[in-house]
Amino acid sequence: MLRSRITAAAVGATVLGVTAALVPTVSTANVSDDAASAVVTWTDSSADFTAAPEGEFPLTDQWYWAALSDPTAGGKITDFATLDEDGISVSEGEAVGLVRGLNAPVAPSSLGALVAGAGAETTGATTFGLAIQEGGDTSAQTVVFAAGDGDAGLSGTSTKWIDPSTGTTESTADLTADLKAADAEVVGYVVYVGIDITAEVPAPPATDEPTETPAPTETPAPTETPAPTDEPTVEPTAEPTDEPTTAPTTPVEEAPGAELKSLASPLESDAQALAADASGSISALRIDDTTTYFTPQPTAAARLLTTSATLIEATTTGVRVQGSGFAPNEVVTAAVGDAADAVAIPGVQFRADADGNVSGTIVLPADLVDSAGTYVLGLVGLSSGQTATTTLTVTADAATAPVAVPVPGTATFTG
Repeated sequence: MLRSRITAAAVGATVLGVTAALVPTVSTANVSDDAASAVVTWTDSSADFTAAPEGEFPLTDQWYWAALSDPTAGGKITDFATLDEDGISVSEGEAVGLVRGLNAPVAPSSLGALVAGAGAETTGATTFGLAIQEGGDTSAQTVVFAAGDGDAGLSGTSTKWIDPSTGTTESTADLTADLKAADAEVVGYVVYVGIDITAEVPAPPATDEPTETPAPTETPAPTETPAPTDEPTVEPTAEPTDEPTTAPTTPVEEAPGAELKSLASPLESDAQALAADASGSISALRIDDTTTYFTPQPTAAARLLTTSATLIEATTTGVRVQGSGFAPNEVVTAAVGDAADAVAIPGVQFRADADGNVSGTIVLPADLVDSAGTYVLGLVGLSSGQTATTTLTVTADAATAPVAVPVPGTATFTG
């Protein structure tokens, strides 16, 4: 069964002694698409995926995987999928399932914000799902799959959700109400690469069949009332029986959310019986204030347009720096010091572009760069922890020639 067993440990990104604390948290706000999530990671090697064990396993921030044709096959994910610049890709006829735990369980009240900030970059048949657990009971779990128009079925707040066991589809607002009624919460998420759940799950059969209107009947003729008699009438009594009488009962309606079924394993759901008849890939997934890239991790780099500057230039007009290899749209800060230590430069923040590049001018603090020498300038990505350094040579300011000052006095001439 799924179990939520995760501790949000701080992740440190250190450059020259400067540490940016990256603590995963559950988002309760709608994060705009043009800003990086709080945490960015690259999952680009088979070593980053753990083969899902049979039966129960802990739901943590570890990526588990299984081949949907044979969830117990084991081996490496690269035996069934390709990891390259396109992310995780499967060929026609193959499909893999991925599952991971949230940083912390998400209550129904935060589901809307969680969904609003979720997104994916996919091609072909790829589906995203939420793992749901009722009342802390690991035996009462299910997965509902996104059925929107966006990548992997994710369409922000307008995302709809489909239960593969029933074929019913509902809005995020309806799902929120069901979770509240069932005392349930979201504990993880699932990705099927190579299967489009929305195309494979049949719609639920119609249950409201029309009923025929009965034909009108003739009104029976009135009967005559018998004449009164002087004989008392005796009411017949039923003989006692040993059979207990049963009071009529009315059907009890199931509470909303009762459709949440138990789940043996998130990678052994009804989806494994579906035909993987289309190729698919996923290169990025954003949810829970975390963005995972399944593409190769870039190497961050930094360079100065001019590798030397005078002391006064460095501390007044500044130096131009360029960086690359950071997460798209993340905040990048700077530090300066020597090879053994460095100090963050107050007020310096760059926003990386969609390709992870930054550029700008850094004015070095006079109290940190106060003499000629060699300094190391570092760039740190706050979401990704990507770091890069470059070297700046600071020279002494040019010496200023003394100015002649006239001295008053009496000139004496001889001749």
